[in-house]
Amino acid sequence: MNKKYPLLMLPLMCWLLTCLAFPAAAVVVNADDQEIVLDLHSRYLVDVGGRATLAEIRSRDAEFAAIDDRRQLNFGYTRDAYWLRIELQPEITHQQQHILEFEYAYLDDVTLYVVRPASVGQLRAGRYIPVVQWPIAGRKPAFPLMLNPHEPLVLYLRVVNHAAMALNTRLLSVSEYSLNNNQTLIVLALYFGMLIALGSYNFLLFLALRQNTFLLYSAFVFTFGFAASSMNGVGPLLLWPEMALAGGADRIVPTGFSVATALAMMFARSFLNMQQLAPRWDRFLAMAIPLWWGGALLTLISGVQLALQIMSVMGIMTTLTLLATGIAAVRRNVPAAHIFVAAWTLLLIGTSLLSIRNAGLIPSNFLTVYGMQLGSAAEMLLLSFALAARFNDLKRQKEKAQQTLLDTLLEQERVLECRVSERTAELEKAKDQLQRQATEDALTGINNRNGLRQFFSRMKKHGPENETVAIMLIDLDDFKPVNDRYGHGAGDELLQEISARLQATVNDNDTVGRMGGDEFVVIGRAVKSSQDVYDYANRILSSVSAPFKLKNGAEIRVGACIGICMRRLEGQTMSTLLRCADEAMYQVKRGGKQGISLDYDHEPGMAGSPPDA
Repeated sequence: MNKKYPLLMLPLMCWLLTCLAFPAAAVVVNADDQEIVLDLHSRYLVDVGGRATLAEIRSRDAEFAAIDDRRQLNFGYTRDAYWLRIELQPEITHQQQHILEFEYAYLDDVTLYVVRPASVGQLRAGRYIPVVQWPIAGRKPAFPLMLNPHEPLVLYLRVVNHAAMALNTRLLSVSEYSLNNNQTLIVLALYFGMLIALGSYNFLLFLALRQNTFLLYSAFVFTFGFAASSMNGVGPLLLWPEMALAGGADRIVPTGFSVATALAMMFARSFLNMQQLAPRWDRFLAMAIPLWWGGALLTLISGVQLALQIMSVMGIMTTLTLLATGIAAVRRNVPAAHIFVAAWTLLLIGTSLLSIRNAGLIPSNFLTVYGMQLGSAAEMLLLSFALAARFNDLKRQKEKAQQTLLDTLLEQERVLECRVSERTAELEKAKDQLQRQATEDALTGINNRNGLRQFFSRMKKHGPENETVAIMLIDLDDFKPVNDRYGHGAGDELLQEISARLQATVNDNDTVGRMGGDEFVVIGRAVKSSQDVYDYANRILSSVSAPFKLKNGAEIRVGACIGICMRRLEGQTMSTLLRCADEAMYQVKRGGKQGISLDYDHEPGMAGSPPDA
């Protein structure tokens, strides 16, 4: 016996022993699974001090604790490293890629170990690693997993975080991951776009009116938005993708939100202006503001985890303080105070959800993860309305300033209307572009599958009931050797040239499209006879077979197999006709290269049989 054979079997034996020592059921991954929530399939282990290696952790598999409730994965603030263990059992027939994604973006350092029977892979992501070095550049840590048919694998995830340790994960197909990621980015783009618009608008009002209330509101909005962009991963993704958020940059979230709370206190005192109506409340705010700035300074000099905890406390205290102040202002009929109270009530709800989730008391979901963004969006909109209400009240009180302020508002409305009109035009243009992208082949500019189906649907809807059509399926001969010899760039040149030739050859009322690869489709309308169709196909074949010179000077020539299905349009579907044309095309292929095969069930024009292909 070969002495090397037992050594080669050693990794597999270790794998089997590990699986036997750890009897947890593996997550079965089927080929059609789009999303699998892994929370209840995970087991966790606390690495006190965070110094254990993978080998040491694997030797402690039996110590991993089961997860019975998703809320157990919210571990709150901790200095220890946490390990997750997940077993996967792919029940697939061919290799597939899936994405392992964390639901919480604000994680410092995440390391994934992929343990297979014969290998161990390692990937890293997190705020302490530049986004450009992540395996998948995105808002949240995510890792690609290549699943092989029936090959079990064990995932070990090591997470270190100064903020709340929320370790909810899910396994997504590539398409589902892209869809979810794009939808979330759209929502966040709307959110930050709203913040930028509100902040910029009120800053312009400050420049025009020189009232500090608008400047404080604008500073509050921009500071809050900057900190929020770092917390939910948009900032590292778009603004500083090559920077690791360790060291001083790690203070963006705690210090940013703390400064925002201090600015909110200053804005509230200026907005409510209760010196005459409620002087005690005004003095209370005046004394509290330095304390808030002291808290913001403390987040700069304390440890990162303590700074985050200070931030959470300041967020709740600010909302409660301003809510109480606003209620007092409503009781004293301060202008726009009721809107002020409604705004801070919404922010209180959103901030409370986030803070309670950070403490591990409630599970992570859309409302708890994005509660602060949702609450702050509503709060800032209402505060903007409150500013407008207070602004109108000042207009009524000061006759001289009324006309000036009215003119300013009218000008702003005109500017906004122009922007809305421009934006509407841009959206219409973008819509048209998206429509073209949905129906055009990106490489050649001709119809893609979707475009061909839409053309067929229009033809069937608006064409004569007894119209006869011919579907030609064209498959290029010797296309792969061109790719192999001259490269994929040459193959792309050839496909573009073939598309141009087909467009120049087909009749005016016909259309041409690309099915993918080197397959093209021509839809011929108003067919007169089988001989006419055959001659038509011969012209196409001659055009396709003509020599073509590449950009590098090489001259190439390809042939084509053309399968044609000629049928009355009534009662037919695109799929049926394509299958018929495909069968005809393979008749040509079975006989060799370069040829035409016509399948028809009637002769629309003249009597006789079609010529031999």
